Amino acid sequence: MTPDVAMHAHEHAHEHAAHVGHSHGLVGEAATPPTRPSQAVMLDVGAHAGALVLRSSAQRAGLEVEIHPAAAPERRQHVWVLPREGREGATVYAAVFPSLAPGPYAVLETDGTVRCTVSVPANEVTYAEWGEDHAPCAMEPVGAA
Repeated sequence: MTPDVAMHAHEHAHEHAAHVGHSHGLVGEAATPPTRPSQAVMLDVGAHAGALVLRSSAQRAGLEVEIHPAAAPERRQHVWVLPREGREGATVYAAVFPSLAPGPYAVLETDGTVRCTVSVPANEVTYAEWGEDHAPCAMEPVGAA
């Protein structure tokens, strides 16, 4: 297994209530985000799921962004902001939540406060910004996946 593959094992979503005291990576080692751009992310959207892509900046690379259903703050999920290979080879920075139940989600700031709320419809990919300026998440129109 290459180091890049091993480190990608961290990018996942889970509910923290079910994983109190959990850790990532090897025992005794802190999880480290990948540093090379990811070339592909598998999205699982359909009649019962949508996806959320939060674009960010190089300054936020390696940070974990947390979200939770707006009505269920105990059901937090997190993924890293990672460098990703975009169109024409450009590097973009984004956190990708590949499959979410439809509904409103609170996007948290690094201190745990709610930054904004985004709507994730079924069968669509929602795009929003998660920058350093602490402004509400800027959203783009969504389209069928």
